[in-house]
Amino acid sequence: MIKTIIFDMDGVIFDTENLWLNCWGYLGGKYGIENPESVFRKCIGTTAKETEAIARAHYGAAFPYDEFNGEVSELFHAKINESGLPVKSGARELLSFLHINGYRIGLASSTKKVTVKSELKEAGLLEYFEVIIGGDMVERSKPAPDIYRKACEVMDIQPSDAFVIEDSKNGLRSATEAGLKVLLVPDIVEPDEEMEKSAYRIFPDLIEVRRYLAGKEG
Repeated sequence: MIKTIIFDMDGVIFDTENLWLNCWGYLGGKYGIENPESVFRKCIGTTAKETEAIARAHYGAAFPYDEFNGEVSELFHAKINESGLPVKSGARELLSFLHINGYRIGLASSTKKVTVKSELKEAGLLEYFEVIIGGDMVERSKPAPDIYRKACEVMDIQPSDAFVIEDSKNGLRSATEAGLKVLLVPDIVEPDEEMEKSAYRIFPDLIEVRRYLAGKEG
């Protein structure tokens, strides 16, 4: 029985993808850019560096990315400071269930490790995670398999002995190429044919993931 679960963070534990998406859309008009939301969707699951590359490739080298990104970040953090980090429905219950039932719990996020730890601590979730791998700890970001291979290496497990909980195509590609089984919980991007074929299971939310694992426990 698989007793190791590795989480993605944004879009899985925190409902931050929707918040970033709203910020991009809000400031898109000010900067006169078309389809900011569609471009943002391509950035889901990647590092800040990859996000910049995608934006510049779409809007051109002259696009004032640094200024735009600075305003987006300022708006995002203002919302976080006002309301706190939005935790996804079922996340706390799932983590508690895993902890109580003796699962090993890891996390592999494209976000820098120091930011990951800070956000998890703020939400009161840091103590659940045995291992945290940030995007700054590997050479290539998702969809490359590096981050999940690193997580397996640090946890000293075979990839086939772990589930990954992911929400995005980039994350799904990363985990499956690394050899892990993905429990896909789509966030703002609905699964396409490739995602449906690659995922081990697809769930509407983390509540259903907990029910699935509880059934396996039983």
